[in-house]
Amino acid sequence: MAGKRFVKIAYTGRVKDGDIFDSTSEEIAKKEGLYDERKHYSPMTVVVGEGQVLAGLDDAIKDMEKGEEKEIVLLPEKAYGHRNPDHVRLVSLGEFRKKNINPVPGMPVELDGRRARIQTVSGGRVRVDFNHEMAGKTVVFDVKIVDEARTRKQKINYIIERSFNSSEDFDVKSSRGRVEIRFPESIYKDKNLLLRKASLSAELFKYLGVDEVVYTESWKNPASSGKEEIK
Repeated sequence: MAGKRFVKIAYTGRVKDGDIFDSTSEEIAKKEGLYDERKHYSPMTVVVGEGQVLAGLDDAIKDMEKGEEKEIVLLPEKAYGHRNPDHVRLVSLGEFRKKNINPVPGMPVELDGRRARIQTVSGGRVRVDFNHEMAGKTVVFDVKIVDEARTRKQKINYIIERSFNSSEDFDVKSSRGRVEIRFPESIYKDKNLLLRKASLSAELFKYLGVDEVVYTESWKNPASSGKEEIK
């Protein structure tokens, strides 16, 4: 745990001699037609050397300082890997119909918990490619170390941001082996709250050596708002 660096990186990735395919910038994503309203656009929090980003990108940011910018060229083996023909298979059209999916070439899908893309649809069979869309390609990343956490509190906030996108309005109290986190009310309705708490706890255990994480929530009855206090 000692010596682990917690940083925020801003990046834009493009295919070498080709188009941009990913960015932490909302402005760039909209300009390039990549914008996804379900995605949170902001610098990404990373524990350096822990495989939370592509291998080549992880290697590069190890030697970068806060405020530094760099263009990084990654060959397939350090990026999204080489294409594997074994990751392309035929699936019955009926399997898609059971899920109320009408497959068309180029459509992204999720099968058996894995992301894939439809290649062809013919004769009741659908050719599905489970290779990453960028597999086999050399990619280029423009990366900047936007910030770095130095204190324990900052590192806790960074880990919170990895699970909840923001640490704003989280009330955090920390001792050597215990972290207490009070959630803001905006978090309560998140249907993935249990999974997010599990992920947050696991990273606090792993990266900060925490022994116990305590979560607290305060639910208020909206019907009682404005009522006079009973004495």
